[in-house]
Amino acid sequence: MKKLASLLFGLFLLVALADGVLDIGLGLASAVRGRADDDRTAPYDDVLAARHAEMLALPTRFIPGIGNVYRATSTPSFTLGADGERLYPHATPPGQAARHILLLGASQTFGALNDDAHSLGAALERLMPGTVVRTFASPAQDFSASAMVLARRIAAGDRIDRVVVINGFVDLVNHCSPWSPPRPRPRPVLVEMAIRLTDTGETNRRAVPEDGCGTPEGQAAALERLMAEIDGVRQIARRGDLPLTVIIPPVPYVAGADDGSFADLALFRSYQRTLEPIIAQFRTRIADMNDVVDLTGAFGRGRKGMFVDLGGHYSDAGNRVLASRIVPLLDSGDMSADQKSK
Repeated sequence: MKKLASLLFGLFLLVALADGVLDIGLGLASAVRGRADDDRTAPYDDVLAARHAEMLALPTRFIPGIGNVYRATSTPSFTLGADGERLYPHATPPGQAARHILLLGASQTFGALNDDAHSLGAALERLMPGTVVRTFASPAQDFSASAMVLARRIAAGDRIDRVVVINGFVDLVNHCSPWSPPRPRPRPVLVEMAIRLTDTGETNRRAVPEDGCGTPEGQAAALERLMAEIDGVRQIARRGDLPLTVIIPPVPYVAGADDGSFADLALFRSYQRTLEPIIAQFRTRIADMNDVVDLTGAFGRGRKGMFVDLGGHYSDAGNRVLASRIVPLLDSGDMSADQKSK
């Protein structure tokens, strides 16, 4: 009996030791794989981490039909007013401005990774003396939310001489991303170690054609949804008798806009392969719509330093370049086909 107890105790120690070694090995596998992934990420990771932490601490409130909007607050990077308005020193005092522009959109338009003075709204104002740009964009604001924000600003009695909505890819990514599947049953630790060290993402990428926008049918459905949501914004602008310009902005995963910074990321290839066919069809659909403008290629191919991350957030320099492409559209009123294609 004593020998049996000693044998069982020895087996227990062996199993415990093996389990500890495997846990350490699994952690090392994740660390090695993570380091390899880190080597292939954007060059602004330290900035991104700090800015995301600052944004997560911003107070919000929920508005039905719109979602969470920021409360009035001030941090080193963000100054926010009522209803989440992004504030910055106006080049022209609002009371003296000849024109007021309402700027809507998602985090790129909001300037999630830019300080107040370097946000897109501020960059636009500097190029349009006598014009005030009020930014009511917010992270994850899609076209449907923009339509509701526009209706809210009209109801509030704001002076609005032109509405500018800069968006499109938040909507497409939302419509093309399936819900995450249930967490799979745990694999044996040794198998998991091997997978984490050797996985190149091919398994996930092979699943794209089966759901989301990996099929022609899925792409057509996502495009119809996008067009319907744009039309919702157009209808509210028409109801308020307001000139509207919808701008589809540059993102790094659209052919002709990337600068090579993200081309080796699996997610870049997945986005480009899945969304590029939709964008091609979208360009055809908006060809005769004077109030919808394709600026996906506004940066030109290979221009470095325009994007901070794969999500298409702009650097300060990127905002300045994009603003320089937008201003002529706003100053010219209705746009011809030639102007839209430039």
